[in-house]
Amino acid sequence: MKLKHFKIGLMVCFLFGINACHDELDIVDPNRLSNESFYENADQAVAAVDAIYNALIIDGMYQRMTPVYNDGRSDELSCRSPWVFLTGLSNFTVPGTDAALEIFWAGHYIMVSRANQALENIPNIEMDEGLRNRLLGQAYFLRALAYFNLTNVHENVPLILETPKGGDSYYPSNEGVTRDMVYSQVKSDLETAIGLLPLNYSSVEGPDQGQFGRATQGAAQSLLGKVFLFEGNYSEAGRYFEAVINSNEYALGDNYFDLFTQDPGLENSNPGKIFWADFTTSTAAEFNWGGDPNVNWRQFLAITPTYSQGDFYDFYPTEFLYNEMREELTVDGTLDPRYHATILSYEPDEGYTTAYGVDWFERGYTETDFFIKKYTNAATGSDAFASGFDYHIIRYADVLLMYAECLANTGDVPGAAGYVQQVRNRANLPDREAEFAALSLDDFMDQLEHERIMELAIEGHRWWDILRWGKLDDAAELAELQSHDFEFNTFAANRKVMPIAQTELDRNPNLVGNSAN
Repeated sequence: MKLKHFKIGLMVCFLFGINACHDELDIVDPNRLSNESFYENADQAVAAVDAIYNALIIDGMYQRMTPVYNDGRSDELSCRSPWVFLTGLSNFTVPGTDAALEIFWAGHYIMVSRANQALENIPNIEMDEGLRNRLLGQAYFLRALAYFNLTNVHENVPLILETPKGGDSYYPSNEGVTRDMVYSQVKSDLETAIGLLPLNYSSVEGPDQGQFGRATQGAAQSLLGKVFLFEGNYSEAGRYFEAVINSNEYALGDNYFDLFTQDPGLENSNPGKIFWADFTTSTAAEFNWGGDPNVNWRQFLAITPTYSQGDFYDFYPTEFLYNEMREELTVDGTLDPRYHATILSYEPDEGYTTAYGVDWFERGYTETDFFIKKYTNAATGSDAFASGFDYHIIRYADVLLMYAECLANTGDVPGAAGYVQQVRNRANLPDREAEFAALSLDDFMDQLEHERIMELAIEGHRWWDILRWGKLDDAAELAELQSHDFEFNTFAANRKVMPIAQTELDRNPNLVGNSAN
């Protein structure tokens, strides 16, 4: 959704804060419009939905915190940050009193609040019915995405489905709200979204025609399949993944590297992108690390400097990830190209001898050093604080691998093997479909785990795979994770979730902590 295609409606961000005033206060800000005076025409409806998308690229969502929450807790990355919050996140010791917990919480509820307002007000505007349906579908999808993240991270969270009207509505409760309840709402929102969203925006008529980055039917189907997969309902999950595959709207691009480029042309033309957070090469003065939605801030992908050796270098790849990604060579005898897109290391035999645009040794590195490359400026040395990488939330290769998991767990390992090999083919790896097809379910799942690491490393998936496969609940599996990443030595059973910020508990008398508090 590059700005030349899709102008984000920052002018309406004033409508969508999450902090509410006491109802006895009657203060009017002359610089801000009310809901009553804003939602009057189709342009404002579009702007309201654009403002929901804007939440994707604030600090509490995909600019920094959501990727860091997932990657930092996986066995793919270890932390060496001076920021106590990041080290605590990575070794499962963040206390509920850490103020940084608010950033993720606030970012996601900003999205929820904006979506709720759009869903309440857009039906009342006189406008083209097709456009209205598409806008509502996007709002349902984005609210579902926010709640999917929130409940996976915090488990029992307030389920807010309308804007506060007064009294206790300003202090929503999470008491008795389970992950299953939140998942139920997420599934309902996504089912509604599927019925309202188009397959693509090239054939629609209206101001959104031809735009990139808006939620599609395929995005909603993919996310709904993922919810069912997280529940262990393989047959239902597979049904939605199959629909995405059979839509013929997506394909694996020829070049894996094209998924991780700052070239708008390559980004927008890649057939493997299903849904993403759209960042720009911004040089505005304000970095806005706290995520204030009302300031002129850099709309850049902040994990670029966070993961980059050339800048903050808060995280580095584990030896487990390094070795896993070097396990198999291409049919040409070279390293998997996904390795070169993910890990920065000295590989003179394959032409990789520089880092950040400088000779490897001139930067003071040794032959055995290795760092994060994916989503960083390691290939060029460009300004990491102006990073314009789009962050993948859903992409086609993940759908193929999740569908393979569903097929295998419903008795069709041979069918699953074909989809795994399809992903391998793009990487020019040997054809092992027949070998995989003959595996037992357990052995196939071991192979699938490896394939998911190869394809999706440092994209926020590994932590969720660890959780949903029950690796933290099995002593032998936990011991293996500890061998991958020493930070799992301090894992405790109540640390599958992140604590709810104590400041949130203090300001909301109806909010209760979770098992991590």
